Amino acid sequence: MTETHEATSRRRRRTPARGRAKGILAIAAGAALIVGGGYTYASWSTSTTLTDSAVQAGDLNLQLGTGSWTIDGVITDPTPITGSLENVRVVPGDVLTLTQPLTVTLVGTTIAADLSTSFDSAIPAELAPYVTVGFSATGFGAARAGNVYRITPAAGNAPIAGTATVTITFSGDTPDRVGVTQTINLDKVAFNLTQASS
Repeated sequence: MTETHEATSRRRRRTPARGRAKGILAIAAGAALIVGGGYTYASWSTSTTLTDSAVQAGDLNLQLGTGSWTIDGVITDPTPITGSLENVRVVPGDVLTLTQPLTVTLVGTTIAADLSTSFDSAIPAELAPYVTVGFSATGFGAARAGNVYRITPAAGNAPIAGTATVTITFSGDTPDRVGVTQTINLDKVAFNLTQASS
């Protein structure tokens, strides 16, 4: 069966359209290969390090020398305590005094530090209302509120030597048998050096 003249004309007209479509697909595929083929574009850049010297950290430290204790009773003069404190038995009216050498190291362009003391858990709750603790220091300037000493570095960042004094006073008004045989943990007495933040 032969094609009619009209059918042949339609087939011939369609052929160029398919050819153009194939050409467009080929161009699109080539463009995709170019875009996704790993091509990168770079611009100039540079980096230069500083030539300044390194910055070094400062220092803050507190060292304790060998301290000494005395006991002062209601009817006795202050007496040095020799040997172990475990052999001392305090009674109402007594005052224990610790003289403690301290060495402070402060190194820092802007540093200052606060020296204080604390007695956490040193005194049993039963005795706490009848025991007072005092703290003072020499060699570190004047005390601020709460017996805190604000210290600044010495010339040339030299160590700063001073002496702290801690007094523990047992009230002579302690009633009845309050606190008898109780233990006061003097190893809980601490000296604190803290960088100032205000």
